[in-house]
Amino acid sequence: MSSPNNYTQGFSAAVLASHSSRTAQNSCAYLLPHIKPTDRILDVGCGPGSITVSLAAYVAEGQVIGVDSSKEVVEIANGQAQRPSNCSFAVGDVFNLPFPDGSFDVVHAHQVLLHLPDATRALGEMRRVCRVGGIVACREGDWGSTIVHPGGPIIDQWKAIAEKVFRNAGSEPNGGRMLITWALKAGFAAEKIKFTMGSQTYAGQPAASWWGDSFAKRYSQGEWREKVLGQGLASSIEVDQIGGAWRDWAKDEAAIYSIACGEILCFN
Repeated sequence: MSSPNNYTQGFSAAVLASHSSRTAQNSCAYLLPHIKPTDRILDVGCGPGSITVSLAAYVAEGQVIGVDSSKEVVEIANGQAQRPSNCSFAVGDVFNLPFPDGSFDVVHAHQVLLHLPDATRALGEMRRVCRVGGIVACREGDWGSTIVHPGGPIIDQWKAIAEKVFRNAGSEPNGGRMLITWALKAGFAAEKIKFTMGSQTYAGQPAASWWGDSFAKRYSQGEWREKVLGQGLASSIEVDQIGGAWRDWAKDEAAIYSIACGEILCFN
């Protein structure tokens, strides 16, 4: 994450709860077959550290370090009761990572680049700290692909407002489709880039109930609400209606939320 103040989603309890549900298995399965037990991994924009901690199990003879720009979030990550001995966390800026060149075998980021004002520069910095022969791996959502069923005018309004929040911050919400472009601009050779497309999906119950309740809080309260109101993108009543629409969606037995996620492996 570029800085705590610029992160488009904010750091509300709902956001952190959502991020804490992420694991290596559900968020970077495309990378796991390439990890060796002795690898040294850097997890960039690690948030509360759930992916970082689960990656540690794959490098029993190695090490994984998570970095995030938010001091408060790093404190949460370091305070995990189940944190393995080969896993640690530190405050770090993706544009100026505090490590020498070639320090890591694998440099990973999950849903980070689409929030940044200069994703190419961030990828270049990730490449710098990756050893020759190592891997830079990123998975990014693609906002334009988002499916919400059942939808409706309020959900459509939410999607449009959320995209404006991204773009007003100078970031690219359709990060999934931009990954190859960003990687090429960061200096990776075309023949050393492998791209796949996955998805993040919550469908039926109880998955939709959990996700919808999370979104109802995330998109009607806290920092996100302040940004929307401050930028004049919606009225207070409209933001409340968005929260209500997500709560209604969460109760629907046929509810489906899905967003395509680009996945890239860059062999350095």
